[in-house]
Amino acid sequence: MFGKPRANKMSRLRAPVLKGASSFTVEAGLDWVAGDRIGLVATTTAYTASDEVTILTYNRNSGVVTFNQSLDMIDHYHWGNLTSTAWKYNGVDIRGEVVLLTRNVKIVGEDIQGWGG
Repeated sequence: MFGKPRANKMSRLRAPVLKGASSFTVEAGLDWVAGDRIGLVATTTAYTASDEVTILTYNRNSGVVTFNQSLDMIDHYHWGNLTSTAWKYNGVDIRGEVVLLTRNVKIVGEDIQGWGG
């Protein structure tokens, strides 16, 4: 299987994202493009509090990601900060992670007569 190599598979939130938001800010200069699917990892103790959106626009200069609210909704709060929090939390950067999902390969099989594939 072949695909386009992606340089940036993960980023961190540079500001908090509120429930119902239509945009958020990550690092600038990523190779993300319109149509990429990204996931916002939970930043609370509820591990199910993650969200997925499809990028409508990504500004490489500012790092602002926008998405179509009629297709995707931010259902949870995600914490972010302009700079790393590692100095404050024993070397751990606790800003929310944003991961590129588009690069994942999905293989979907069909169950025919009990022979799944």
